Amino acid sequence: MRHVVIASHHRFASGLRDTLEFIGGDLGIVDINAYIDDTPLEDQVRTTFDSFAPEDEVLVFTDMMQGSVNQAFIPYIGPNVFLVTGVNVPCALELALSASPLTGEGVAAVIDAARSQLMFVNAQAVPVDDEDE
Repeated sequence: MRHVVIASHHRFASGLRDTLEFIGGDLGIVDINAYIDDTPLEDQVRTTFDSFAPEDEVLVFTDMMQGSVNQAFIPYIGPNVFLVTGVNVPCALELALSASPLTGEGVAAVIDAARSQLMFVNAQAVPVDDEDE
């Protein structure tokens, strides 16, 4: 079984969960919004992983590579646990909705493709269609 966890500083995780479920339906995503109350992040992460079976596939998205939230998940990385940081919506959707089991190579390929979605639009030559409403 695949579990999807989104974790971030403050409420980015719940916002991304809401967006993904608006587009992809109920995905059973667990969101961890760190530092909004007195619950230690490590306790939230441990409780989340304790609810998964060891053979389950776990896909974790975090907000920032060097951030404390991402660092809290590093001890859980394993053959069935995939940690992706700096996530965007296209990347999260493609991985969360993947019908086949995840692999390191497959995750890396999706991340490479998602990078192409990040661009400075002002520098792009965008044609203007005067007939478009």
